[in-house]
Amino acid sequence: MILGAKIMYRYNVSCSETSTKKWTQSAIDCYAIGCNCSKCGLNKNFFTNSIYRCQMKNTVIELVRKLGKPQIEEEMEVYSEKIC
Repeated sequence: MILGAKIMYRYNVSCSETSTKKWTQSAIDCYAIGCNCSKCGLNKNFFTNSIYRCQMKNTVIELVRKLGKPQIEEEMEVYSEKIC
């Protein structure tokens, strides 16, 4: 459901429209680890002892819905070929 400039999700979680206009490096990193917060350094550093929860998973879901998957698979293949 869209209310004003925010997109509302279940459990009253919102994601601003500005954060869903393009893939950021943080969003790509989150997508690459399957939105698994236990593998995320940002989550460990900023949200472990906080009353707030990371909202990146919601942003990634909205980015995939609006823009499709990021082009990281091709970039990772090219990078791994350069290393080997």
